[in-house]
Amino acid sequence: MRQGILLKRMLFINFMKNRILFLFFALFLLSCGNTPPIPYNGYIEGELIFLASPYSGILQKKAVERGQQVKKGQLLFELDPNPEILAIEQSKADLKQARKILQDLQNPSRLPELAALHAQIAQVTEQIELAKLRVQRYRQLVAKQAASKDVLDEAETRYKELQNLKAQYESNLELALQGSREEQINAQKARIEALAANLQQATWRLQQKSVVAPGDGIIFDTYYRQGEFVANQKPIASLLTPDNIRIEFFVPARALSSLHIGQSVNFTCDGCADRNEAVINYISPEAEYIPPLVYTYENRDYLVFRVKAALKNPQRFKPGQPVTITGIANGA
Repeated sequence: MRQGILLKRMLFINFMKNRILFLFFALFLLSCGNTPPIPYNGYIEGELIFLASPYSGILQKKAVERGQQVKKGQLLFELDPNPEILAIEQSKADLKQARKILQDLQNPSRLPELAALHAQIAQVTEQIELAKLRVQRYRQLVAKQAASKDVLDEAETRYKELQNLKAQYESNLELALQGSREEQINAQKARIEALAANLQQATWRLQQKSVVAPGDGIIFDTYYRQGEFVANQKPIASLLTPDNIRIEFFVPARALSSLHIGQSVNFTCDGCADRNEAVINYISPEAEYIPPLVYTYENRDYLVFRVKAALKNPQRFKPGQPVTITGIANGA
């Protein structure tokens, strides 16, 4: 019985010795500036591009399905363009009308219009002569007390009205001969610029109803069916491009000082080649606890930092694949 107990104690002591030696060896490697040789576990991560239109509408055309390979510039989906097409037609009509008005303002009036203005002036001139004679006549009658003062006042008022009307006709004739005023022309030019901007905006909105692939990749998922109404800025599909596929793994805090951006890492995964490479392009500035716990000196190895590395051949991997980091190049 005692021999069994002694044997267990000796095995425990040897186990602790080996563990202490291992820890000293790991500390020695850290002091040399290398990362610990303990493999780190991670996985392949894919950051999706969510594709949406800034405007709402009926999903009129869905050109791709989940899992489909697409090329840059390939049409993915199209929303109902009719509202934007009508807006473009209206903007074109308004712009055409505004340009015609500007042309009329910049050109002198046509001959028939000038003739009409001359006729108006001649007619009112005759009326003024008659009104003048009428005023002179009523003044004589009032002086002889043969007519009331009110009749004379009415005649004088009519005479002044006709003089003012003639002045207005002459002003219209002068304006017609000279073309329109500069202020009116400038105001119409500003209106044309505003209408042209509206046309450009309507054209841009029409273009936004058709969404194309921003790069080569695979359609990760689609979220609407053809014929459904899509609210503005709601993703209709998600795209996974090769440059957005990377590996993600966690390292303990004690190994953080030996890592830096641009450092190469080697990893393996099930069904992959024996040697795969990636380059670290992100090291989290914040620590994470796995599993969640209260940090103490004794459990400091649970303090880890997230590290991401870009793959040199991302087309060969799929998001979610587990990987094992087998080697990290020496820190610079």
